[in-house]
Amino acid sequence: MADVTDAPMRAMSRRGGADVCTTEMVSAEGLVRGSLRTRTLMARLPEEGPLVVQLYGGDPGGMAAAAELAEAHGGFVGIDVNAGCPVPKVLKCGGGAALLRNPALVGRMVAAMKARTRLPVTVKTRIGPAPGEVAVFDIIHAVEDAGGDGLAVHGRFASAGHAGPVDHDLLKRAVAATRLPVVVNGGVNAAADALALLRATGAAGVMVGRGAIGNPWLFGEIAAALDGAPARAAGRCAAAALDALKEHLALAVAFQTMLRRLYPDVVPEDVEARAVASFRLHLFNYFKGMPGASALRRDMARCRSVADVIEIASPLAVPRGDVP
Repeated sequence: MADVTDAPMRAMSRRGGADVCTTEMVSAEGLVRGSLRTRTLMARLPEEGPLVVQLYGGDPGGMAAAAELAEAHGGFVGIDVNAGCPVPKVLKCGGGAALLRNPALVGRMVAAMKARTRLPVTVKTRIGPAPGEVAVFDIIHAVEDAGGDGLAVHGRFASAGHAGPVDHDLLKRAVAATRLPVVVNGGVNAAADALALLRATGAAGVMVGRGAIGNPWLFGEIAAALDGAPARAAGRCAAAALDALKEHLALAVAFQTMLRRLYPDVVPEDVEARAVASFRLHLFNYFKGMPGASALRRDMARCRSVADVIEIASPLAVPRGDVP
Protein backbone atom coordinates (compact mmCIF):
# COMPACT_ATOMS: atom_id res chain seq x y z
CA MET A 1 0.00 0.00 0.00
CA ALA A 2 2.92 2.35 -0.76
CA ASP A 3 1.74 5.91 -1.46
CA VAL A 4 -1.68 4.96 -0.08
CA THR A 5 -1.58 4.24 3.66
CA ASP A 6 -0.19 7.61 4.69
CA ALA A 7 -1.11 9.31 7.96
CA PRO A 8 -4.38 10.88 6.69
CA MET A 9 -5.70 7.52 5.46
CA ARG A 10 -4.64 5.86 8.70
CA ALA A 11 -6.42 8.55 10.71
CA MET A 12 -9.58 8.03 8.66
CA SER A 13 -9.30 4.26 9.13
CA ARG A 14 -8.92 4.70 12.87
CA ARG A 15 -12.00 6.93 13.00
CA GLY A 16 -13.80 4.28 10.97
CA GLY A 17 -13.01 1.58 13.53
CA ALA A 18 -9.55 0.13 12.73
CA ASP A 19 -7.81 -1.24 15.83
CA VAL A 20 -4.20 -0.88 14.63
CA CYS A 21 -2.73 0.62 11.46
CA THR A 22 0.57 0.12 9.64
CA THR A 23 2.80 2.67 7.95
CA GLU A 24 3.71 2.59 4.31
CA MET A 25 6.78 0.47 3.57
CA VAL A 26 9.89 2.12 4.99
CA SER A 27 13.27 1.25 3.48
CA ALA A 28 15.66 -0.01 6.14
CA GLU A 29 18.59 1.11 4.01
CA GLY A 30 17.15 4.60 3.57
CA LEU A 31 16.49 4.90 7.29
CA VAL A 32 20.02 3.84 8.21
CA ARG A 33 21.50 6.25 5.63
CA GLY A 34 19.59 9.09 7.26
CA SER A 35 17.34 9.83 4.28
CA LEU A 36 14.90 12.58 5.20
CA ARG A 37 12.43 11.39 2.56
CA THR A 38 12.43 7.99 4.23
CA ARG A 39 11.78 9.58 7.60
CA THR A 40 8.73 11.39 6.24
CA LEU A 41 7.13 7.95 5.82
CA MET A 42 7.33 7.47 9.59
CA ALA A 43 5.57 10.73 10.45
CA ARG A 44 2.15 10.43 12.06
CA LEU A 45 -0.89 12.45 13.04
CA PRO A 46 -2.22 12.51 16.64
CA GLU A 47 -5.55 11.01 15.52
CA GLU A 48 -4.05 7.73 14.31
CA GLY A 49 -4.05 5.58 17.44
CA PRO A 50 -1.76 2.51 17.69
CA LEU A 51 0.69 2.35 14.79
CA VAL A 52 3.10 -0.33 13.54
CA VAL A 53 6.08 0.67 11.38
CA GLN A 54 6.63 -1.57 8.34
CA LEU A 55 10.27 -2.07 7.30
CA TYR A 56 11.66 -3.73 4.20
CA GLY A 57 15.15 -4.84 3.23
CA GLY A 58 17.28 -7.89 2.60
CA ASP A 59 20.12 -7.54 5.11
CA PRO A 60 19.71 -8.67 8.74
CA GLY A 61 22.22 -6.12 10.02
CA GLY A 62 20.54 -3.26 8.18
CA MET A 63 17.09 -4.33 9.32
CA ALA A 64 18.29 -4.58 12.92
CA ALA A 65 19.81 -1.10 12.79
CA ALA A 66 16.61 0.24 11.23
CA ALA A 67 14.53 -1.41 13.96
CA GLU A 68 16.63 0.32 16.61
CA LEU A 69 16.19 3.68 14.85
CA ALA A 70 12.45 3.12 14.51
CA GLU A 71 12.11 2.47 18.23
CA ALA A 72 14.18 5.58 19.00
CA HIS A 73 11.93 7.59 16.66
CA GLY A 74 9.03 6.77 18.97
CA GLY A 75 5.31 6.45 18.45
CA PHE A 76 5.20 2.82 17.32
CA VAL A 77 3.72 -0.21 19.08
CA GLY A 78 5.52 -2.73 16.88
CA ILE A 79 7.77 -3.37 13.89
CA ASP A 80 6.62 -5.41 10.91
CA VAL A 81 8.93 -7.00 8.33
CA ASN A 82 7.56 -7.00 4.80
CA ALA A 83 8.22 -10.44 3.30
CA GLY A 84 5.51 -10.44 0.66
CA CYS A 85 5.50 -7.30 -1.49
CA PRO A 86 6.10 -8.11 -5.19
CA VAL A 87 6.97 -4.53 -6.27
CA PRO A 88 10.25 -4.51 -8.28
CA LYS A 89 12.05 -1.84 -6.21
CA VAL A 90 11.43 -3.90 -3.05
CA LEU A 91 12.53 -7.15 -4.72
CA LYS A 92 15.68 -5.46 -6.03
CA CYS A 93 17.02 -4.92 -2.52
CA GLY A 94 16.26 -8.52 -1.55
CA GLY A 95 13.20 -7.63 0.52
CA GLY A 96 9.48 -8.25 0.18
CA ALA A 97 8.51 -11.34 -1.81
CA ALA A 98 12.18 -12.11 -2.52
CA LEU A 99 12.37 -13.36 1.06
CA LEU A 100 9.79 -16.06 0.33
CA ARG A 101 12.54 -18.12 -1.29
CA ASN A 102 14.87 -17.69 1.68
CA PRO A 103 13.07 -18.49 4.95
CA ALA A 104 16.39 -18.90 6.78
CA LEU A 105 17.23 -15.28 5.96
CA VAL A 106 13.88 -14.19 7.37
CA GLY A 107 14.74 -16.01 10.59
CA ARG A 108 18.16 -14.34 10.83
CA MET A 109 16.54 -10.99 10.15
CA VAL A 110 13.95 -11.40 12.91
CA ALA A 111 16.56 -12.64 15.39
CA ALA A 112 18.85 -9.69 14.64
CA MET A 113 15.97 -7.23 15.04
CA LYS A 114 14.78 -8.78 18.30
CA ALA A 115 18.30 -8.30 19.69
CA ARG A 116 18.18 -4.55 18.96
CA THR A 117 14.64 -3.53 19.93
CA ARG A 118 12.18 -4.04 22.74
CA LEU A 119 9.22 -3.63 20.39
CA PRO A 120 7.34 -6.69 19.10
CA VAL A 121 8.64 -7.87 15.71
CA THR A 122 6.18 -9.46 13.29
CA VAL A 123 6.35 -10.58 9.65
CA LYS A 124 3.88 -9.87 6.84
CA THR A 125 4.16 -12.55 4.17
CA ARG A 126 2.30 -14.56 1.51
CA ILE A 127 1.61 -18.25 1.03
CA GLY A 128 4.47 -18.51 -1.47
CA PRO A 129 6.18 -16.88 -4.44
CA ALA A 130 4.18 -18.74 -7.11
CA PRO A 131 1.82 -21.73 -7.51
CA GLY A 132 3.68 -24.93 -6.69
CA GLU A 133 6.03 -23.05 -4.34
CA VAL A 134 4.31 -22.96 -0.97
CA ALA A 135 6.69 -21.23 1.42
CA VAL A 136 4.49 -20.03 4.25
CA PHE A 137 5.17 -22.97 6.59
CA ASP A 138 8.95 -22.56 6.36
CA ILE A 139 8.55 -18.81 6.93
CA ILE A 140 6.36 -19.44 9.98
CA HIS A 141 8.82 -21.86 11.52
CA ALA A 142 11.74 -19.50 10.88
CA VAL A 143 9.91 -16.61 12.55
CA GLU A 144 8.89 -18.80 15.48
CA ASP A 145 12.41 -20.15 16.01
CA ALA A 146 13.86 -16.63 15.84
CA GLY A 147 11.61 -15.37 18.63
CA GLY A 148 9.22 -13.39 16.44
CA ASP A 149 5.95 -12.20 17.90
CA GLY A 150 3.43 -12.98 15.15
CA LEU A 151 2.65 -13.04 11.44
CA ALA A 152 0.19 -11.69 8.94
CA VAL A 153 -0.35 -13.95 5.93
CA HIS A 154 -1.87 -12.91 2.61
CA GLY A 155 -3.68 -15.89 1.12
CA ARG A 156 -2.41 -15.45 -2.44
CA PHE A 157 0.91 -16.23 -4.10
CA ALA A 158 3.13 -13.23 -4.79
CA SER A 159 2.87 -13.87 -8.53
CA ALA A 160 -0.92 -13.29 -8.35
CA GLY A 161 -0.60 -9.78 -6.98
CA HIS A 162 -4.05 -8.83 -5.68
CA ALA A 163 -6.06 -10.87 -8.20
CA GLY A 164 -7.75 -14.23 -7.98
CA PRO A 165 -9.09 -16.34 -5.12
CA VAL A 166 -7.68 -16.38 -1.62
CA ASP A 167 -6.61 -19.86 -0.46
CA HIS A 168 -8.59 -20.37 2.75
CA ASP A 169 -7.31 -23.92 3.21
CA LEU A 170 -3.65 -22.94 3.17
CA LEU A 171 -4.37 -20.07 5.54
CA LYS A 172 -6.15 -22.44 7.92
CA ARG A 173 -3.18 -24.79 7.87
CA ALA A 174 -0.82 -21.88 8.45
CA VAL A 175 -2.78 -20.76 11.52
CA ALA A 176 -2.69 -24.32 12.88
CA ALA A 177 1.04 -24.68 12.24
CA THR A 178 2.21 -22.25 14.92
CA ARG A 179 1.67 -21.09 18.48
CA LEU A 180 2.17 -17.50 17.31
CA PRO A 181 -0.86 -15.30 16.55
CA VAL A 182 -1.59 -15.22 12.82
CA VAL A 183 -3.57 -12.45 11.15
CA VAL A 184 -5.04 -13.31 7.75
CA ASN A 185 -5.32 -11.03 4.75
CA GLY A 186 -6.59 -10.95 1.19
CA GLY A 187 -9.83 -10.14 -0.60
CA VAL A 188 -11.54 -8.35 2.30
CA ASN A 189 -13.82 -5.77 0.68
CA ALA A 190 -16.86 -6.17 2.95
CA ALA A 191 -17.71 -7.33 6.46
CA ALA A 192 -18.95 -10.66 5.06
CA ASP A 193 -15.51 -11.26 3.51
CA ALA A 194 -13.82 -10.71 6.87
CA LEU A 195 -16.20 -13.05 8.69
CA ALA A 196 -15.78 -15.76 6.06
CA LEU A 197 -11.99 -15.50 6.27
CA LEU A 198 -11.93 -15.66 10.05
CA ARG A 199 -14.41 -18.54 10.22
CA ALA A 200 -12.56 -20.53 7.58
CA THR A 201 -9.11 -20.10 9.12
CA GLY A 202 -9.51 -19.65 12.87
CA ALA A 203 -7.05 -16.76 12.70
CA ALA A 204 -6.39 -14.30 15.52
CA GLY A 205 -7.48 -11.37 13.40
CA VAL A 206 -8.00 -10.01 9.92
CA MET A 207 -5.99 -7.39 8.04
CA VAL A 208 -7.65 -5.06 5.53
CA GLY A 209 -5.71 -3.49 2.68
CA ARG A 210 -7.04 -2.28 -0.65
CA GLY A 211 -10.66 -2.74 0.45
CA ALA A 212 -10.29 0.24 2.80
CA ILE A 213 -9.29 2.74 0.10
CA GLY A 214 -12.14 5.24 -0.02
CA ASN A 215 -14.05 3.11 2.47
CA PRO A 216 -13.00 3.88 6.07
CA TRP A 217 -16.44 2.65 7.21
CA LEU A 218 -15.38 -0.94 6.46
CA PHE A 219 -13.61 -1.36 9.80
CA GLY A 220 -16.68 -0.40 11.78
CA GLU A 221 -18.83 -2.70 9.68
CA ILE A 222 -16.47 -5.60 10.40
CA ALA A 223 -16.43 -4.82 14.12
CA ALA A 224 -20.23 -4.70 14.20
CA ALA A 225 -20.47 -8.01 12.34
CA LEU A 226 -18.06 -9.62 14.83
CA ASP A 227 -20.40 -8.43 17.60
CA GLY A 228 -23.31 -10.20 15.91
CA ALA A 229 -24.79 -7.54 13.66
CA PRO A 230 -25.72 -8.58 10.09
CA ALA A 231 -22.60 -8.64 7.92
CA ARG A 232 -23.61 -5.98 5.46
CA ALA A 233 -22.46 -2.52 4.45
CA ALA A 234 -23.77 0.46 6.37
CA GLY A 235 -25.47 1.94 3.32
CA ARG A 236 -22.88 4.50 2.34
CA CYS A 237 -24.34 7.23 0.14
CA ALA A 238 -22.75 9.94 -1.98
CA ALA A 239 -23.46 12.60 0.66
CA ALA A 240 -21.64 10.57 3.32
CA ALA A 241 -18.79 9.99 0.87
CA LEU A 242 -18.49 13.72 0.27
CA ASP A 243 -18.41 14.46 4.01
CA ALA A 244 -15.67 11.86 4.51
CA LEU A 245 -13.75 13.18 1.52
CA LYS A 246 -13.73 16.70 3.03
CA GLU A 247 -12.54 15.31 6.35
CA HIS A 248 -9.82 13.28 4.64
CA LEU A 249 -8.67 16.27 2.58
CA ALA A 250 -8.40 18.43 5.70
CA LEU A 251 -6.22 15.76 7.31
CA ALA A 252 -4.09 15.57 4.14
CA VAL A 253 -3.42 19.32 4.22
CA ALA A 254 -2.66 19.23 7.95
CA PHE A 255 -0.24 16.35 7.40
CA GLN A 256 1.60 18.05 4.54
CA THR A 257 1.81 21.22 6.62
CA MET A 258 3.38 19.23 9.45
CA LEU A 259 5.84 17.54 7.06
CA ARG A 260 6.83 20.92 5.63
CA ARG A 261 7.58 22.16 9.14
CA LEU A 262 9.59 19.06 10.07
CA TYR A 263 11.37 18.48 6.76
CA PRO A 264 11.56 21.79 4.84
CA ASP A 265 14.47 20.55 2.71
CA VAL A 266 12.44 17.75 1.09
CA VAL A 267 8.81 18.91 1.29
CA PRO A 268 7.73 21.69 -1.15
CA GLU A 269 6.13 24.91 0.09
CA ASP A 270 2.79 24.40 -1.67
CA VAL A 271 1.43 21.93 0.86
CA GLU A 272 -2.16 22.13 -0.42
CA ALA A 273 -1.18 21.21 -3.98
CA ARG A 274 0.93 18.35 -2.62
CA ALA A 275 -1.99 17.10 -0.53
CA VAL A 276 -4.33 17.22 -3.53
CA ALA A 277 -1.81 15.42 -5.75
CA SER A 278 -1.64 12.56 -3.24
CA PHE A 279 -5.42 12.28 -3.10
CA ARG A 280 -6.38 11.01 -6.58
CA LEU A 281 -6.73 7.33 -5.71
CA HIS A 282 -8.77 8.11 -2.60
CA LEU A 283 -11.12 10.43 -4.52
CA PHE A 284 -11.93 7.80 -7.14
CA ASN A 285 -12.60 5.16 -4.51
CA TYR A 286 -14.85 7.27 -2.27
CA PHE A 287 -17.30 7.51 -5.18
CA LYS A 288 -16.54 4.21 -6.90
CA GLY A 289 -19.61 2.75 -8.58
CA MET A 290 -21.73 5.86 -8.07
CA PRO A 291 -23.35 7.76 -10.97
CA GLY A 292 -20.94 10.28 -12.45
CA ALA A 293 -17.87 8.88 -10.71
CA SER A 294 -16.06 8.02 -13.94
CA ALA A 295 -15.76 11.73 -14.80
CA LEU A 296 -13.63 12.30 -11.70
CA ARG A 297 -10.60 10.69 -13.36
CA ARG A 298 -10.73 13.31 -16.08
CA ASP A 299 -11.55 16.26 -13.84
CA MET A 300 -9.04 15.46 -11.09
CA ALA A 301 -6.14 16.31 -13.44
CA ARG A 302 -7.00 20.02 -13.23
CA CYS A 303 -7.33 20.13 -9.44
CA ARG A 304 -4.71 22.16 -7.59
CA SER A 305 -6.57 22.99 -4.38
CA VAL A 306 -9.02 21.54 -1.89
CA ALA A 307 -11.68 23.82 -3.31
CA ASP A 308 -11.08 22.36 -6.78
CA VAL A 309 -11.58 18.81 -5.49
CA ILE A 310 -14.76 19.68 -3.62
CA GLU A 311 -16.08 21.49 -6.70
CA ILE A 312 -15.81 18.40 -8.91
CA ALA A 313 -17.01 15.99 -6.22
CA SER A 314 -19.99 17.93 -4.85
CA PRO A 315 -22.34 17.31 -7.83
CA LEU A 316 -22.09 13.58 -7.18
CA ALA A 317 -23.69 14.09 -3.76
CA VAL A 318 -26.75 15.84 -5.20
CA PRO A 319 -29.73 13.45 -5.52
CA ARG A 320 -30.31 12.70 -9.18
CA GLY A 321 -33.82 14.14 -9.08
CA ASP A 322 -32.48 17.48 -7.84
CA VAL A 323 -30.05 18.00 -10.70
CA PRO A 324 -31.32 20.82 -12.97
